[in-house]
Amino acid sequence: MQNNYYIHNINPLAIEIGTFTLPWYWLVYFVGLLWTLFMVHRLNKELDLGLSSKDVADYFQWSWISLFFGARLFYILVYNLDFFLQHPHMIPKIWLGGMSFHGALLGITFSLYFTAKWKKQDFLLIGDCIATVAPMVLGFGRIANFINGELAGRAASVPWAVIFPRYKDGIPRHPSQLYQAILEGFILFFILRYSRGRIKSHRGHQSSIFLIGYGIARFVVEFFREADPQLGYYFLGLTMGQLLCLAMILTGAYLITRSSKSKST
Repeated sequence: MQNNYYIHNINPLAIEIGTFTLPWYWLVYFVGLLWTLFMVHRLNKELDLGLSSKDVADYFQWSWISLFFGARLFYILVYNLDFFLQHPHMIPKIWLGGMSFHGALLGITFSLYFTAKWKKQDFLLIGDCIATVAPMVLGFGRIANFINGELAGRAASVPWAVIFPRYKDGIPRHPSQLYQAILEGFILFFILRYSRGRIKSHRGHQSSIFLIGYGIARFVVEFFREADPQLGYYFLGLTMGQLLCLAMILTGAYLITRSSKSKST
Protein backbone atom coordinates (compact mmCIF):
# COMPACT_ATOMS: atom_id res chain seq x y z
CA MET A 1 0.00 0.00 0.00
CA GLN A 2 2.90 2.37 0.62
CA ASN A 3 3.62 2.48 -3.10
CA ASN A 4 0.40 4.46 -3.51
CA TYR A 5 1.73 7.33 -1.40
CA TYR A 6 3.95 10.14 -2.57
CA ILE A 7 7.55 9.63 -1.48
CA HIS A 8 9.14 12.97 -0.69
CA ASN A 9 12.22 13.57 -2.86
CA ILE A 10 12.35 17.36 -3.33
CA ASN A 11 15.77 19.00 -3.47
CA PRO A 12 16.04 21.26 -0.38
CA LEU A 13 18.50 23.58 -2.15
CA ALA A 14 17.00 26.52 -4.03
CA ILE A 15 20.32 27.72 -5.46
CA GLU A 16 23.43 25.71 -6.33
CA ILE A 17 26.25 27.65 -7.98
CA GLY A 18 29.60 25.94 -7.63
CA THR A 19 30.28 25.57 -3.92
CA PHE A 20 27.61 28.14 -3.02
CA THR A 21 24.30 26.66 -1.95
CA LEU A 22 21.18 28.28 -0.51
CA PRO A 23 18.37 26.12 0.95
CA TRP A 24 14.77 27.08 0.29
CA TYR A 25 14.22 27.71 4.00
CA TRP A 26 16.92 30.39 4.22
CA LEU A 27 15.81 31.91 0.93
CA VAL A 28 12.38 32.41 2.50
CA TYR A 29 14.02 34.15 5.48
CA PHE A 30 15.87 36.66 3.32
CA VAL A 31 13.18 37.25 0.70
CA GLY A 32 10.58 37.38 3.49
CA LEU A 33 12.50 40.17 5.21
CA LEU A 34 12.59 42.25 2.04
CA TRP A 35 8.93 41.57 1.26
CA THR A 36 7.84 42.46 4.80
CA LEU A 37 9.90 45.66 4.71
CA PHE A 38 8.32 46.62 1.37
CA MET A 39 4.79 45.85 2.57
CA VAL A 40 5.19 47.83 5.81
CA HIS A 41 6.39 50.84 3.80
CA ARG A 42 3.33 50.37 1.58
CA LEU A 43 0.94 50.18 4.54
CA ASN A 44 2.55 53.26 6.08
CA LYS A 45 1.97 55.23 2.90
CA GLU A 46 -1.49 53.81 2.17
CA LEU A 47 -2.85 54.49 5.66
CA ASP A 48 -0.79 57.62 6.36
CA LEU A 49 0.57 56.21 9.62
CA GLY A 50 3.26 58.85 10.04
CA LEU A 51 6.30 56.56 10.21
CA SER A 52 9.44 57.85 8.50
CA SER A 53 11.64 55.63 6.33
CA LYS A 54 14.29 55.80 9.06
CA ASP A 55 11.75 54.68 11.66
CA VAL A 56 10.88 51.59 9.63
CA ALA A 57 14.56 50.85 8.93
CA ASP A 58 15.43 51.09 12.63
CA TYR A 59 12.62 48.77 13.63
CA PHE A 60 13.61 46.19 11.04
CA GLN A 61 17.33 46.38 11.76
CA TRP A 62 16.91 45.38 15.38
CA SER A 63 13.96 43.06 14.82
CA TRP A 64 15.94 41.05 12.27
CA ILE A 65 18.72 40.45 14.80
CA SER A 66 16.27 39.74 17.62
CA LEU A 67 14.34 37.25 15.48
CA PHE A 68 17.35 34.94 15.10
CA PHE A 69 18.55 35.40 18.66
CA GLY A 70 15.11 34.80 20.17
CA ALA A 71 14.30 31.84 17.92
CA ARG A 72 17.56 30.07 18.73
CA LEU A 73 17.69 30.85 22.45
CA PHE A 74 14.07 29.82 23.00
CA TYR A 75 14.58 26.56 21.12
CA ILE A 76 17.64 25.75 23.21
CA LEU A 77 16.05 26.57 26.57
CA VAL A 78 12.56 25.15 25.96
CA TYR A 79 12.95 22.39 23.39
CA ASN A 80 16.39 20.82 23.66
CA LEU A 81 18.44 22.14 26.61
CA ASP A 82 20.03 18.80 27.54
CA PHE A 83 21.38 18.28 24.03
CA PHE A 84 22.99 21.72 23.82
CA LEU A 85 24.47 21.44 27.29
CA GLN A 86 26.19 18.28 26.11
CA HIS A 87 27.10 19.75 22.70
CA PRO A 88 27.67 23.50 23.21
CA HIS A 89 29.61 23.73 19.92
CA MET A 90 26.27 23.17 18.14
CA ILE A 91 24.67 26.34 19.53
CA PRO A 92 25.79 28.71 16.72
CA LYS A 93 25.01 26.23 13.93
CA ILE A 94 21.54 27.56 13.18
CA TRP A 95 21.76 26.40 9.56
CA LEU A 96 21.31 22.84 10.84
CA GLY A 97 17.87 23.69 12.27
CA GLY A 98 16.55 24.36 15.73
CA MET A 99 14.65 27.64 15.49
CA SER A 100 11.46 28.30 17.46
CA PHE A 101 8.64 30.43 16.04
CA HIS A 102 7.50 31.42 19.52
CA GLY A 103 11.04 32.46 20.40
CA ALA A 104 11.27 34.53 17.22
CA LEU A 105 7.97 36.18 18.11
CA LEU A 106 9.20 37.08 21.59
CA GLY A 107 12.47 38.38 20.19
CA ILE A 108 10.70 40.62 17.69
CA THR A 109 8.20 41.83 20.29
CA PHE A 110 10.92 42.88 22.75
CA SER A 111 12.86 44.57 19.95
CA LEU A 112 9.82 46.53 18.75
CA TYR A 113 8.93 47.53 22.30
CA PHE A 114 12.34 48.89 23.24
CA THR A 115 12.91 50.55 19.86
CA ALA A 116 9.50 52.24 20.12
CA LYS A 117 10.30 53.31 23.69
CA TRP A 118 13.56 54.86 22.47
CA LYS A 119 11.71 56.66 19.67
CA LYS A 120 8.82 57.58 21.99
CA GLN A 121 6.32 55.90 19.67
CA ASP A 122 3.54 53.36 20.21
CA PHE A 123 5.10 49.96 19.55
CA LEU A 124 1.66 48.53 18.70
CA LEU A 125 1.65 50.68 15.55
CA ILE A 126 4.64 48.96 13.98
CA GLY A 127 3.56 45.70 15.59
CA ASP A 128 0.20 45.90 13.85
CA CYS A 129 1.90 46.61 10.52
CA ILE A 130 4.21 43.61 10.79
CA ALA A 131 1.41 41.35 12.08
CA THR A 132 -0.67 42.28 9.03
CA VAL A 133 1.88 41.10 6.49
CA ALA A 134 3.94 38.45 8.33
CA PRO A 135 1.56 35.47 7.79
CA MET A 136 2.44 35.38 4.09
CA VAL A 137 6.10 34.82 4.99
CA LEU A 138 5.08 32.19 7.56
CA GLY A 139 3.07 30.40 4.87
CA PHE A 140 6.05 30.15 2.53
CA GLY A 141 8.22 29.21 5.49
CA ARG A 142 6.02 26.17 6.12
CA ILE A 143 6.23 25.26 2.44
CA ALA A 144 10.01 25.40 2.85
CA ASN A 145 9.65 23.03 5.83
CA PHE A 146 7.78 20.65 3.52
CA ILE A 147 10.46 20.96 0.84
CA ASN A 148 13.08 20.12 3.48
CA GLY A 149 11.01 17.11 4.57
CA GLU A 150 11.11 18.27 8.20
CA LEU A 151 8.49 18.87 10.92
CA ALA A 152 6.26 16.24 9.32
CA GLY A 153 2.91 15.06 10.62
CA ARG A 154 1.76 11.99 12.49
CA ALA A 155 1.10 8.65 10.82
CA ALA A 156 -1.85 8.86 8.40
CA SER A 157 -3.76 6.80 5.88
CA VAL A 158 -5.35 9.71 3.98
CA PRO A 159 -4.79 9.66 0.20
CA TRP A 160 -2.56 12.73 0.35
CA ALA A 161 -0.26 11.30 3.03
CA VAL A 162 3.46 11.55 2.29
CA ILE A 163 6.40 9.26 3.07
CA PHE A 164 9.30 11.37 4.32
CA PRO A 165 12.63 9.50 3.94
CA ARG A 166 14.18 11.67 6.67
CA TYR A 167 12.14 9.74 9.26
CA LYS A 168 13.56 6.39 8.09
CA ASP A 169 10.45 4.41 9.05
CA GLY A 170 8.60 4.39 5.74
CA ILE A 171 5.37 5.45 7.47
CA PRO A 172 2.97 7.69 5.49
CA ARG A 173 2.40 10.93 7.38
CA HIS A 174 0.19 13.99 7.27
CA PRO A 175 1.88 16.82 5.32
CA SER A 176 1.18 19.02 8.34
CA GLN A 177 3.61 21.64 7.06
CA LEU A 178 1.15 22.37 4.24
CA TYR A 179 -1.79 22.46 6.66
CA GLN A 180 0.09 25.13 8.60
CA ALA A 181 1.00 27.02 5.43
CA ILE A 182 -2.67 27.28 4.49
CA LEU A 183 -4.15 28.07 7.91
CA GLU A 184 -1.58 30.14 9.79
CA GLY A 185 -0.11 31.51 6.59
CA PHE A 186 -2.31 32.33 3.64
CA ILE A 187 -5.78 32.34 5.22
CA LEU A 188 -4.59 34.42 8.17
CA PHE A 189 -2.85 36.82 5.78
CA PHE A 190 -6.06 37.51 3.85
CA ILE A 191 -8.03 37.99 7.07
CA LEU A 192 -5.52 40.56 8.30
CA ARG A 193 -5.24 42.16 4.88
CA TYR A 194 -8.99 42.71 4.85
CA SER A 195 -8.95 44.47 8.25
CA ARG A 196 -5.77 46.50 7.69
CA GLY A 197 -7.68 49.79 8.06
CA ARG A 198 -7.89 49.13 11.79
CA ILE A 199 -4.15 49.71 12.13
CA LYS A 200 -4.96 53.41 12.33
CA SER A 201 -8.34 53.33 14.05
CA HIS A 202 -7.93 50.50 16.59
CA ARG A 203 -4.35 50.17 17.78
CA GLY A 204 -3.50 46.58 18.71
CA HIS A 205 -6.36 45.03 16.71
CA GLN A 206 -4.17 43.47 14.03
CA SER A 207 -1.66 42.16 16.55
CA SER A 208 -4.44 40.53 18.55
CA ILE A 209 -5.99 38.91 15.47
CA PHE A 210 -2.57 37.60 14.50
CA LEU A 211 -1.99 36.09 17.94
CA ILE A 212 -5.44 34.53 18.13
CA GLY A 213 -5.49 33.38 14.50
CA TYR A 214 -2.03 31.85 14.55
CA GLY A 215 -2.63 30.34 17.98
CA ILE A 216 -5.84 28.60 16.93
CA ALA A 217 -4.44 27.43 13.58
CA ARG A 218 -1.26 26.02 15.09
CA PHE A 219 -3.14 24.47 18.03
CA VAL A 220 -5.40 22.56 15.62
CA VAL A 221 -2.65 21.45 13.25
CA GLU A 222 -0.52 20.18 16.15
CA PHE A 223 -3.02 17.31 16.45
CA PHE A 224 -1.75 16.19 13.03
CA ARG A 225 1.92 17.09 13.54
CA GLU A 226 4.50 14.80 15.12
CA ALA A 227 5.56 15.97 18.56
CA ASP A 228 9.20 16.80 19.19
CA PRO A 229 10.70 13.41 20.15
CA GLN A 230 12.74 14.83 23.03
CA LEU A 231 9.63 16.38 24.61
CA GLY A 232 6.71 14.15 23.65
CA TYR A 233 3.26 14.98 24.99
CA TYR A 234 2.08 16.75 28.11
CA PHE A 235 -1.23 16.56 30.02
CA LEU A 236 -4.31 15.81 27.91
CA GLY A 237 -1.96 14.78 25.13
CA LEU A 238 -1.01 18.36 24.29
CA THR A 239 2.35 19.30 22.80
CA MET A 240 4.66 22.11 23.84
CA GLY A 241 3.62 23.99 20.71
CA GLN A 242 -0.05 23.78 21.76
CA LEU A 243 0.67 25.04 25.28
CA LEU A 244 2.56 28.01 23.85
CA CYS A 245 -0.30 28.68 21.42
CA LEU A 246 -2.77 28.79 24.30
CA ALA A 247 -0.64 31.58 25.79
CA MET A 248 -0.78 33.37 22.42
CA ILE A 249 -4.56 33.09 22.27
CA LEU A 250 -4.99 34.46 25.80
CA THR A 251 -2.63 37.36 25.06
CA GLY A 252 -4.48 38.11 21.84
CA ALA A 253 -7.84 38.05 23.66
CA TYR A 254 -6.53 40.57 26.16
CA LEU A 255 -5.23 42.86 23.42
CA ILE A 256 -8.43 42.75 21.38
CA THR A 257 -10.42 43.67 24.49
CA ARG A 258 -8.20 46.72 24.95
CA SER A 259 -8.43 47.54 21.25
CA SER A 260 -12.25 47.44 21.22
CA LYS A 261 -12.46 49.76 24.23
CA SER A 262 -10.25 52.52 22.91
CA LYS A 263 -9.71 53.87 19.43
CA SER A 264 -6.36 55.26 18.36
CA THR A 265 -6.06 58.99 18.00
